[in-house]
Amino acid sequence: MAATELVHVETAPVLKPAPDLSILIVTWNSERWIERCLSSIPAACEGLSYEVVLYDNSSADRTLQFVSDDIRSIASQSNDGFAGAINRAIASVRGPYVFLLNPDCELAPRCLALLVDFLRTHPGVAAAAPLLEDGRGNSQREFQLRRFPTLLTFATEVLAIDKLFSSNPITASYRYRDLDLTHPQVIDQPAAAALLIRREVFDEVGALDEQFFPAWFEDVDYCRRLAKVGKEIWVVPQAQAKHFGGASLEHVPFGRFIDLWYRNMWRYARKWFTPAQAEGLRWIIMTGMLLRLLPALAGIAHPEVGRRAAVDAYAGVLRKAFARWDDSSPSS
Repeated sequence: MAATELVHVETAPVLKPAPDLSILIVTWNSERWIERCLSSIPAACEGLSYEVVLYDNSSADRTLQFVSDDIRSIASQSNDGFAGAINRAIASVRGPYVFLLNPDCELAPRCLALLVDFLRTHPGVAAAAPLLEDGRGNSQREFQLRRFPTLLTFATEVLAIDKLFSSNPITASYRYRDLDLTHPQVIDQPAAAALLIRREVFDEVGALDEQFFPAWFEDVDYCRRLAKVGKEIWVVPQAQAKHFGGASLEHVPFGRFIDLWYRNMWRYARKWFTPAQAEGLRWIIMTGMLLRLLPALAGIAHPEVGRRAAVDAYAGVLRKAFARWDDSSPSS
């Protein structure tokens, strides 16, 4: 009887179908927030298949210990910043929709289901944002929703006009106080703390600008780039989330934050304003720092950080703005 020859046939690995949604979370010393954020995702994704990709920017705390095995974690050996982390993480996602989610957010039930449904039924819309509120249930619309900044709106904030005359028409327009939020609305730029974007838009428009390091104004810049090529962003008020705030700021010294904020503001201006407007903003920033130094010296500006820290912060920005932050070229 002849022996039967066994033939080994190699089979291709079975690929899982792509999920409906990919959720990207960038963490940096986020152990205080991440567990609550992750716990809110399943109810927010009701009826959707999804994947979660967490990119950790070299946290020194226990952030990664709160991440379960079903979440894909990417542990960087350095802090790549928000834009850098998103750019690296998005290369590995498979869903047609990508949701950028800050670790200090807590999604309401069906939040993402509503956003995905909105984009599915509005094929001409590139991105959609839920409406944010703080931990006490107060609206964050003025933090979250803004028109694109101009030299005038920047001047109003840098010179504290918005604090002295909060009802001024420039600030009211900039912060969309006229926007009816009883139904979805097109907007210029929502905060990237919670933002759903079509994956194909990333491929078309390109990566986030990593020169806005480590954070601040990279989301404003990206929304401006979307608008430049005719892409619309909408806010969907029926989709909601809590944004507690402070996930990054609590680990950044006051002086460092002030420097980064104004440096990246000027970088944005050099990229999108005329050269004369950008130069005007630099002088406005220097004037604003001089105005802030007076109450700082008196000990009444930011008493939580102390007189010395406040004075050093504003004086530092004044010096660096005068020297153009040693950065004479705009972002690409």
